[in-house]
Amino acid sequence: MLRLLVVVVCGVAAFFLFYLLAMVQSKPRLEMEKRVGQLFDSNLETPTSRRSKGSKEKTHPRRLEQIAEELYVAGVALRAEEFITIWVVLGAVIPTFALFLGAPVSLCIGLAIVGASAPIGFVTLKRNKKLALLDKQLPDAMTVICNALRAGQSFQTAMKNVAEEMEEPVSREFMRVYRETQFGMPLETSLTRLVKRTGNPDLDLMCSAVVIQRQIGGNLAVILENISGTINQRIQLRGEVKTITSAGRLSGYIIWALPILIIVLLMFVNPSYVDMFFTTRSGRIMLLVSAVLEIIGFTIVRKIVNIKM
Repeated sequence: MLRLLVVVVCGVAAFFLFYLLAMVQSKPRLEMEKRVGQLFDSNLETPTSRRSKGSKEKTHPRRLEQIAEELYVAGVALRAEEFITIWVVLGAVIPTFALFLGAPVSLCIGLAIVGASAPIGFVTLKRNKKLALLDKQLPDAMTVICNALRAGQSFQTAMKNVAEEMEEPVSREFMRVYRETQFGMPLETSLTRLVKRTGNPDLDLMCSAVVIQRQIGGNLAVILENISGTINQRIQLRGEVKTITSAGRLSGYIIWALPILIIVLLMFVNPSYVDMFFTTRSGRIMLLVSAVLEIIGFTIVRKIVNIKM
């Protein structure tokens, strides 16, 4: 019973740890959602869209919607419920089953840590890769939109041209906006969802310009052309900052990942070598102190190299 309790506690701790890391990663996106909500006022939505939005919030929990959007941006063809099921099976069911089969406690804890971290890590890596590619594709997409607007086409048709002429992920995101507007969703609402989904500040700038132009008028092609130049400069500046801080970011990742990788590897290679960290009082205290110092060190390094622009 004690062994089972130790495995369950470590599994739950691993779940909360990686959930906390995921929330830290999504903090900039949440801040952008707040800014976008202030810009795209609710009175821009039709009564029908507000009723549908309200009914959707009642039938689907907000957290499940967020997980579904994360999976969509990452390109993972799973529903939120399916992802959570896989996460629970890998992080809790398999380690518990291994414990009942007589596996060492440290090995079961290692299975719980790997099972809890693998799905989140996989989705996070794919999402970051897709968003980085989207950031690079955005200037070209704005060029296509400007050319279409000069030819007399509407903004929705220009977004369709981007979806047909460019590759993923920008083509998929813009095609989703086009389809949503074709099915009756207001353009402002669809652009709000796009910015919240991607969390891209450059895309936020473009969508804000489109919404303001629809409210007060103006030459949208000229506006987007000026914004495209600004976005190119911001991308170049971010690249320079990323190059300068690459050594610090690498040090932070090593500080955070190396001890975890070593102890997890020992759990699989030589479980008896790390059993004392989970079966003795002094070992658990040492493990707790190490985890706290690990989080503090990673947080400090992250604050130093994370330069806001």
